[in-house]
Formats: sequence, structure tokens, C-alpha cells
Amino acid sequence: MEQDSLHQMLLRYNRVFKDIDQVYHQMARICGLPDCAFWILYLLRESEVKYTQSGVSENLSLSRQTVNSALKKLQQEGYIAMAPGESNRKNKPLRLTHRGEELCRNTVDLVLQAEINTLARFTPEERESFLSLQEQYAQALRQEGNRLLLPCSGEEEQG
Repeated sequence: MEQDSLHQMLLRYNRVFKDIDQVYHQMARICGLPDCAFWILYLLRESEVKYTQSGVSENLSLSRQTVNSALKKLQQEGYIAMAPGESNRKNKPLRLTHRGEELCRNTVDLVLQAEINTLARFTPEERESFLSLQEQYAQALRQEGNRLLLPCSGEEEQG
């Protein structure tokens, strides 16, 4: 019986997760950006970290090919630049250009503010609980995923 209840909760969680994903997809479209380009700009805008192409790929859990294509387009449109003087193109830190900063002010910054406004609807205790539970879920899921993958990784090493 509990297994059925847990399965129903998982279905509910997946619906919420997909709904949130759809909201972000719509916001990217409203901003006139493909999803990958939106998330790259979002990442560059909200973080103090100097990201490289491979860092963006890792952080966003997107293939290097997908990120490379989006970065090329953003670069061609004058929104981002790679730091000069680096020999390996994939290891060059990315930065927003003046034009990219302007684009972010009119797009990504509005989304970031919408997220802040959304969190402000909750009490401090609810926010802390929400984030704490999300972190616990992510950690437990990572552990379960690693446990699930152990037999697979063992086969690859032997085969």
C-alpha cells in the first residue's frame, strides 16, 4: 500500500517538476531565446564564477555540442565573448559583452526578479523547508542513482 502511495507522490512530483520546466521554457520564449541560450545567459548573469564552455556544459547538464552551438550563436550575435589570450578555445572564460549585458537586463534579470518575487510569497520558514527538502531529495536521488549505476560501471570495466 505504501508503495502505491509513494508512486502517486512520484507522479505528482514529476508533474510539478515538468510544469516548472515548462514555465521556464515559456519565459525563455517570451525573452526571444532558445532554452539553451537562455540558460547560458542566466548562468553567466547570476553567478560570479568565470565559466568556460565545458563549465557551462557541466553546470547545465547539457552536451558540449549543444552548448557549443548555442555559444557560437550568442557570440555571432555579439552577446558573449571569450577571454582573449587562451590557447584552448574550450578553456577560455566566457563573458557577457555590453550588448549581452543589455539583453540580460531586458530578459534574464526579469526572470531572476520573478523568481525572487515567487520566493517572497513564502515565509522564511517555508523557504528554508522548501530548499532543505529539495537538497535532501537531490542528495538521496544521487545516492540511489549511484547505487543503481554500480553494476553498470562494473560491467564496463570488466568488458
